[in-house]
Amino acid sequence: MSDYWGIPEQEYELSLLQFAREELSEMGYSVLSEKVEVCSGAGALTMTAVLRTEELQFGLYIHDGPKQRKSRGPPIISMLRLLSGMNSAEDLRNFVLAYQYDFHRNLAPEDVVLKDRIESDMREIYTFLYNLKIKDLYDNDLSSAADILRIRLREGSA
Repeated sequence: MSDYWGIPEQEYELSLLQFAREELSEMGYSVLSEKVEVCSGAGALTMTAVLRTEELQFGLYIHDGPKQRKSRGPPIISMLRLLSGMNSAEDLRNFVLAYQYDFHRNLAPEDVVLKDRIESDMREIYTFLYNLKIKDLYDNDLSSAADILRIRLREGSA
């Protein structure tokens, strides 16, 4: 499987990880696939991705939004084990939707130390991306945040 660096091929496709190519590579991560969804209005963001290191392939789940930050706390960033047949971010997203209340438990990695290390790296990457592309939208509670965020997460958006 070749590296996928999140550059959307279609106008409607979104990518968050395309803006952290260098940082991810320096940390030893390759992105194989990514699916980003932005909800209408305030722009809550959900991302599933399949990443690889030299040792393993794993899933990544991120959920963030203004409501998440105000009422529930920091964004949810989880490293997930991939089941047999889960080859893409779309496969992972479908599983998350089908088992939304217990997917964390069903896909929990066995190696907790590795999970903690990867989640720490992903928090660092997401903080960088959040400050670069999202923070101003969530801080200002813009009703058009979703539309602006969708534009920012398309190919070539600065």
